[in-house]
Amino acid sequence: MEMSVYVHECLEKLRELGIDALAAEKDIAGMFLFLPDEVLEAMEPEQILGTMLGSLGAGFYPGTEHLPSEIYVFDMEVQDILRMYTSFLEGVSRIAGGGLKITDIEETVSEEELKAGIGTQTVRFCCNGKAYEYKAQLHYDWFDAGMLTFMSRVIEEQDTGNHLYVTSDYQNCIVLYRTQEWAERFRQLFGMELERA
Repeated sequence: MEMSVYVHECLEKLRELGIDALAAEKDIAGMFLFLPDEVLEAMEPEQILGTMLGSLGAGFYPGTEHLPSEIYVFDMEVQDILRMYTSFLEGVSRIAGGGLKITDIEETVSEEELKAGIGTQTVRFCCNGKAYEYKAQLHYDWFDAGMLTFMSRVIEEQDTGNHLYVTSDYQNCIVLYRTQEWAERFRQLFGMELERA
């Protein structure tokens, strides 16, 4: 099947799921034009979809306002170690669309541990008025994936009816804040299981 047709079909399915990404269709189809034919031919449908979702999640950066705000994407190897969890929490708050008010975010790590690249980075924040704390494992510039599980527990405690679901484009972590029914419908439409954080 021609890539542009497949991209359009995927975007239509996302729109059926409440994520209108058709405005980005040309950008996404164009992205695949730069890949060598042998790479495209070797890609599984899950890889193509992951790549599309990864591109759509870039909507929090300047110049990408036309992309949907329901998908948050971040690289697990971060540039700003002292703000990695702040950025994550801000991203989750955005995709929650008002369901999770995350405030008073603080990250602390000792100078010695920061220089060594290993240790503990303490993350404190309030979610809908309740204080939380997570002790992230510092491993150089890598995001502690345990924060995804911790945030999932926070959301369950907040009882919003939604959950954190994650997948990957094989480089980035793709995060969605949706109901279990939505995730099941996603699986039916795409044949791809989203992992609950």
